[in-house]
Amino acid sequence: MTANHPSVMRTFKPYKTGRDLRGYRLWILFLFAATILKSLAQIPYATEPFERAQRSEVYGIGQYLHSDDIVFNGPDGDFKVEMDDTGLGGFGFAYHFNTYFSVRSEFMFGGAEFNSDFPTADGGTVRLERDAFIHTGRVNVDYNIINRRLTPFVTAGIGYQYLETDLDTLPPVDYCWWDPWWGWVCTSAEPVASTTDFTWNAGAGLRWDITDYLFIKLMGGVNWIAYGDAEGINTNIEGVFAIGWTF
Repeated sequence: MTANHPSVMRTFKPYKTGRDLRGYRLWILFLFAATILKSLAQIPYATEPFERAQRSEVYGIGQYLHSDDIVFNGPDGDFKVEMDDTGLGGFGFAYHFNTYFSVRSEFMFGGAEFNSDFPTADGGTVRLERDAFIHTGRVNVDYNIINRRLTPFVTAGIGYQYLETDLDTLPPVDYCWWDPWWGWVCTSAEPVASTTDFTWNAGAGLRWDITDYLFIKLMGGVNWIAYGDAEGINTNIEGVFAIGWTF
């Protein structure tokens, strides 16, 4: 059978199959490159004028956060709290009054790790490590310096920071409440410490309206926090990337 049908055997030679696969890959790469080039060709020049007046936008945010050490007043002396560098994520809304001025509000969420050598009554210290939940909100005014799709901008605003952590080294706390159907209901849970503090910030960055509806922003800035029981003002260094839709 093999001798009478040599063409069948030739059809399944490995080198021909490999060559066909390479051909398909080249076609896929060609189509992908053509799609990308077509998309790039439709993107306006970053230097062309762009009108932002009376437009709104919604966007997602990623934030890198670095905090200075925080010094608190404890019952047995001052102690320093270190916060590891962390990242937050969230969303924001903005409205452009004209091409240059806009107002925005942002809300971000994430976790952070705090470490401290807590002083004790006998003069020693106890090492404490805590994971915390952070939620921040702010209202800022942005000033776009030029009326181009790609423009530098400066910003300033005020906000708040909510911080919460479990006190898992303390005994559970009992909670009771009155239920109109079951009567008194009680449960126990780990105690929680939380604080909400006032913040203000300033920064600068670049904004690029890639199309009439898509934009990105890259910003660096400083955020100051007035912790209630801390000495002085705490300083945070932040880097922010945002991508969103304008309409």
